[in-house]
Amino acid sequence: MRLEDITVTLRPRQPWESVDLGCAMVRRDFGRIIMLWACTVLPLWALVCVLLRSSPVWIPIVVWWLKPLYDRVPLFFLSRAAFGERPTFFETLRQWPRLWLKNFLPALLWRRFSMIRSFALPAQMLEGLRGAAVKRRIRTLAMDGGGSGVSMTLAFSNIELVAWIGLMFGTYGMLPESAQLDWEGLFQSLDFEGTIPNAFLWWGAGCHMVIVTLVEPFYVGAGFSLYLNCRTRIEGWDVELAFRRMATRLTSTAAAVIIAVLALCGAQSSVQAATQTNPDKAVREVLEDPEFEIHKFKTSEWVWDDEKDKKADRSKSRNLDGFSTVAQLVFWTLILGLVALLILYLVKNRHLFISRGVSKAPVQAPKVLMGMNITRECLPDDIVAAARGAWAAGDFKEALSLLYRGSLSWLVNQRRVPIRDSDTEEDCLLQVLQAGDKNEADYFRQLTGAWVQVAYAVMPVSNEEMGALCDRWPFVDKGGAA
Repeated sequence: MRLEDITVTLRPRQPWESVDLGCAMVRRDFGRIIMLWACTVLPLWALVCVLLRSSPVWIPIVVWWLKPLYDRVPLFFLSRAAFGERPTFFETLRQWPRLWLKNFLPALLWRRFSMIRSFALPAQMLEGLRGAAVKRRIRTLAMDGGGSGVSMTLAFSNIELVAWIGLMFGTYGMLPESAQLDWEGLFQSLDFEGTIPNAFLWWGAGCHMVIVTLVEPFYVGAGFSLYLNCRTRIEGWDVELAFRRMATRLTSTAAAVIIAVLALCGAQSSVQAATQTNPDKAVREVLEDPEFEIHKFKTSEWVWDDEKDKKADRSKSRNLDGFSTVAQLVFWTLILGLVALLILYLVKNRHLFISRGVSKAPVQAPKVLMGMNITRECLPDDIVAAARGAWAAGDFKEALSLLYRGSLSWLVNQRRVPIRDSDTEEDCLLQVLQAGDKNEADYFRQLTGAWVQVAYAVMPVSNEEMGALCDRWPFVDKGGAA
């Protein structure tokens, strides 16, 4: 391909202009592109439908995943047509296997989710680069047109999605009843696999293929046009092309120029006339040539008109400074208030952060808890033996009371558990659990349940449970006494 054979006007364009140019290139040869698409893409889709005939829900996903393969044949045709070659239908088909096999795995794996896919595809397919060279080339081009490539990809993705949904809603009424959805049953059971009929899934896959066929060629053309615009801006293709055309014209007219110069030198009158020629006029005529056309872009920039505007702006600046000061004051006041509330909360709930282990400081132990005297003088020397005797005599409440009072007495006086005289059974159990001794806590939990069952529910415990409570008494290191 030669640069001077290009059939589009090369000049730096805005991104939206480049996208419009690419769509115009596709519209110019849309019939040929659709024919190539039908011969290359439709057989692949037919194979996908055959392989996934039992799971049609996966067909749109596979069709979407294989998009990088579809784009290569339209790009090949557009790139040749842009440089004046316009390959025939059969010439393009002969290139089909080579185009699809080139960089096959990267296109479907780590490059599949690239947001500049159509913008980077010409660099991968047309420049003959490989490996790290392709990455460097795409990175260089993306510095100028990468943002436009991302925006274009998002725009075409939204167009494709909206068109797909619109086509499905527009043709939904044409479906037979057996293929239509039971919307009420679908939302009630949420059983998508069992509620959605296969005919509906096949219809959705077909609508998706139609939309991809109509939208994807324009996406390829827009990306190719962005690529051309990026190279024009970076490499100065428009300037290079202007000089090449000038060189061609100069070469073809060189003989005529030499003859004219010799004639002028031989004729004195002609020399005098030449000396009278205005050089400024000749320069202007040369610069008026279309090759030297200068493309201008208008931009707006704020400038000060007069001193009054400056004073007004300074006044606004002072007002903004005052507002900023008030805003900062309110912000730091809120921060200090939140810190104060946090400190107050921590102070009020400091007991939640205090270890419940054995305290070395003297604790004022209560003598009566829930109406029961737990002092050492009111308890027998051998609490377990006394409890067994009371249980054998049929006084179940007294037996459990001895075990419960003895446990509380030892925990309060020996373990220094911070139990207060106003605590209930549940409060006492919570304090024991927080004290940290697992053996004592497990025993006291079982004992508390048995005591509450007998004292308040008037439901006796079994002999096995009472025997277990006596056998597991954890305070035997004190001789069985509290």
